[in-house]
Amino acid sequence: MARSYAKSPAEVRNRLRDAASKSGMSQEEIGLRMGFRKGGARQAVSRLLGQENYDPRLSTLLAFAEAVQKPLKELLS
Repeated sequence: MARSYAKSPAEVRNRLRDAASKSGMSQEEIGLRMGFRKGGARQAVSRLLGQENYDPRLSTLLAFAEAVQKPLKELLS
């Protein structure tokens, strides 16, 4: 069965939250893997996962996908 793409930013955010949770890493660990500095790593991931009006750049989504070791396509579909 083919997967459908997320229909809303909220649905994508839920998929990102799920991937973060399943990774077993803290938000700070994910942020560090994404390339953020220690002082802002947790806050950056918290904003990505929780701030409803935050519209992340493609580079941020790609870095997140790499950090949690999931293909971006899987996070968006």
